[in-house]
Amino acid sequence: MIETQQRIGAVVLTYNSSEDLLNCLIGLRAQQGVNLQIIVVDNASKPDERSRLKAIFLEVLPMGIILPTNGTMDVDASAVFLCNDINSGYSAGNNIGARFAVASGCEAVLIINPDARIEDPDYLVELFGLITVNTKTAVACSALTNLLGIHENPMIEPGFWEEFFWPLQMIIKRFFDRQIIRKPSFNKPQQVEKVSGACFLIRTDFLLQIDYFDETVFLYCEEAILSAQVQRAGWNMMMDPRQHALHSHSHSSMAEGKQYNRYMNWAKSRGKFHATYSQYGVLRQAFLAESRRIILVLIWLKMILKKLFKAVVKFL
Repeated sequence: MIETQQRIGAVVLTYNSSEDLLNCLIGLRAQQGVNLQIIVVDNASKPDERSRLKAIFLEVLPMGIILPTNGTMDVDASAVFLCNDINSGYSAGNNIGARFAVASGCEAVLIINPDARIEDPDYLVELFGLITVNTKTAVACSALTNLLGIHENPMIEPGFWEEFFWPLQMIIKRFFDRQIIRKPSFNKPQQVEKVSGACFLIRTDFLLQIDYFDETVFLYCEEAILSAQVQRAGWNMMMDPRQHALHSHSHSSMAEGKQYNRYMNWAKSRGKFHATYSQYGVLRQAFLAESRRIILVLIWLKMILKKLFKAVVKFL
């Protein structure tokens, strides 16, 4: 008797990310033991970038098809490239792919950033096993490291005082910049509080229960929101540290102005998270809002001081 392989959808959300997509798709194509549908959703990239993304997609997956998000959905295709012409944010873009996967009959959806890659061909088989062993496991993830070897899973949601003193932590880090390589304290699958949004597997029945990812935030804090949704619904998250994914994302080359806009988006999303999902009262939310304003002021001052320093050097 031939066993039917589990149908899993892998959603890769792109935005001007042609430099990263190739390795991500190669890792997905190598997966075995599952009936995998690869769904690339391009979130309104620049025309030249979209052309490059399409070319990479067809190079790795020549049997794939390219579709507009508002067109007819070929749910039987093994690989699709969906062209989204409006960038409505990270969650909204992933929801386009997730809905496609659900319509295709997928039992679970892998959310994976284009700058993340998996090399073990049994990666998805192992993660899918985590969400089937326990019927109340909504999300499964693996160990996740960046290019410096720093572990990004599991994530830890900060307490009130830790978050309140984030501005002080930023100042300390500025003068004593040390990266702490924090490894998971366990070596077998274990329940965790929060996982990175760069690479995780989520059950489709849980996705339907929460009506997909929260689109009220454009970018950032998706992990905290998903963690709160899982806990509220009485489900859990599991991590298998024996499996591994690489996350090559880096903010080091980001321009100062873009960094400020990034923190602005983060501050807005963090505020929405506390207003909707945290159990903090109005007073605590107000204190944290002031803390976030201090962070934005510090970043703004850093930008101004750098410009002044460059002007003085140029004048001298």
